[in-house]
Amino acid sequence: MTQPIVSDKLLSADQRAILDIVLDQIIPPDPAREKPSAADVGVFEYIAERNPTSYEEIGRQLDELDERATSTYDQRYVELTRELQDSALNSLREQDPRFLFGLSLQAVECYYLDGRVMTAIGLPPRAPYPDGYSVHRGDLTLLDPVRERGEIWRRT
Repeated sequence: MTQPIVSDKLLSADQRAILDIVLDQIIPPDPAREKPSAADVGVFEYIAERNPTSYEEIGRQLDELDERATSTYDQRYVELTRELQDSALNSLREQDPRFLFGLSLQAVECYYLDGRVMTAIGLPPRAPYPDGYSVHRGDLTLLDPVRERGEIWRRT
């Protein structure tokens, strides 16, 4: 994947620091299996390339997480211990299960594109095409009713 030019205007420095912590909470590293965390696979760049408009909502939610930490623990989110960070995030997710849902989905999408992750789970670090996977031939007679119906569209 090529690295896009990522604008610093997508998230503030504080939001970026919170984002890295949250990504580590979504998918933490697993050194025993040589699996990186979600923060280590370029999720920020992945989202910036594919859906940069989502950063407005992600930034709002990261600010909400920071405000929750400040009001509950009298410390900013980045200053909390990992246990308190987990508690703050889980508290918001319990109140609103959709909290950072889009970020979680995009993090997982990006995570499984990383070659280190693919190798760690026992798959070759390549796209399935052009080498492909073996596909069993199916029973194409199931398409006979569709073929018998004939053309159902207008020719131009």
